[in-house]
Amino acid sequence: MMDSAFQRVMERRKARLLGNYRVAGKRGVEVGPLSRPVVRRDEAEVYYVDHCSTEELKAKYSGDHAHIEGIEDVDFVWRDQPLVDLIGDKAPLDFIIAAHVIEHVPDLRGWLGEMHDALKVGGRLLLIVPDKRFTFDFYRRLSSFEEVTQAWQEKRRRPGLRIVMDHFANVVTANTWALWDDYRTAEGQQYHHGPEFLEMAMRQHAEGQYVDVHAWVFTPWHFMHLMSRMVREMGLKFDLKFFMTTQDHDLEFYVQLERVKIPSTDWAAEAEKAEREALWPPGSAHIQRSEAQMVLEDQNAALRNDLLAMQSKFETLQAECQAISAQLQAERSLTMADRAKLGLRARLGRLAK
Repeated sequence: MMDSAFQRVMERRKARLLGNYRVAGKRGVEVGPLSRPVVRRDEAEVYYVDHCSTEELKAKYSGDHAHIEGIEDVDFVWRDQPLVDLIGDKAPLDFIIAAHVIEHVPDLRGWLGEMHDALKVGGRLLLIVPDKRFTFDFYRRLSSFEEVTQAWQEKRRRPGLRIVMDHFANVVTANTWALWDDYRTAEGQQYHHGPEFLEMAMRQHAEGQYVDVHAWVFTPWHFMHLMSRMVREMGLKFDLKFFMTTQDHDLEFYVQLERVKIPSTDWAAEAEKAEREALWPPGSAHIQRSEAQMVLEDQNAALRNDLLAMQSKFETLQAECQAISAQLQAERSLTMADRAKLGLRARLGRLAK
């Protein structure tokens, strides 16, 4: 059983992922729930999918009491067949949930395409995705569109060698909480693997073994950039229905994609927005740039106020000059007779006194 504090964390995570989406009365699949499903069987018609059977999972996690206790029964064991074939008449689905799954799949575009094909039009793919800024992927390269394309063309069923080597060469022992307290602690992160792991990984890959690593490395906005290109250039038909950026002292962001006939999301704009609105810890270069920018903005605002005040004074002086000019113009337009009459009136006025 989970303790109450951990239970609250899991409930908060679930609320962040689902947002306003309601699973009650819907049919869906959750990939890799282990002992911590986002959606329970009493909440929806949900089927659990994993790469191992229930018995295999219990054996795999036999030394991990956090996982072994309460592992959910696996309904479908997913090997090499497409998801839509695996679940048969359960498709099309209303929803698919995958928490910390997408970063492991060897073929990103291919996997998203399989999720698309298993959903009904209007169905949703709900993802929890690790943010490299706060995980052991901190020093790893962001995944390139070239790698996405190559994996799709090769129809990869295991991560490519470059990705495997990047993982073992560059993952670190990251402290998410410390990074959020002060991002400058990133400078002291230690690499997790020694050179012997690189040799082992290369040998295992050459032997055809499946080496499980984070095949894809994202930030929230980089995920949007890749989605933009996959939708625009690779025929993927998803719209963005919901997004929550990585929250304070967390290491993951939340995405809901909707299967559509014709995509309408402006993914480039969403990527720009995700980067602009991303949360950063104290001590990060981004925060320092933002603080400097705020100073400049305050200075610019003060200059704008001074300029508006000067403009107001100028307009007042301009109005006074126009009035004087009009008066002078009126005086110049008087005829000689008018001037004589005015002079006579002035003299009569003085005699009357």
